[in-house]
Amino acid sequence: MTFDEVTPEHFTTFSRVPPPHLQMEQLLMQLGGGGTEGTAFKKKVLLAAGWSHTGVVSFGKYPQEACNAFNRLRLVLAETEQPEEILERLKI
Repeated sequence: MTFDEVTPEHFTTFSRVPPPHLQMEQLLMQLGGGGTEGTAFKKKVLLAAGWSHTGVVSFGKYPQEACNAFNRLRLVLAETEQPEEILERLKI
């Protein structure tokens, strides 16, 4: 699945259209099985993509780091939506 490129502004501005990082988060939750399993999978993937903060730290606090992690994830999601492969490719 392809997503638009994420910019730091996506984390600090509001829009009627969901920004690409929210769309990716929703997909990760689904791929992880929804509920608590989906949340755990999303956190694991974002950590592997380069987001080094806990769930209580907002992406808006470190927008460039969040941008880098989501754009790295975006490239992987363009190639696969298999949970195991996503994690493998991000760990390289």
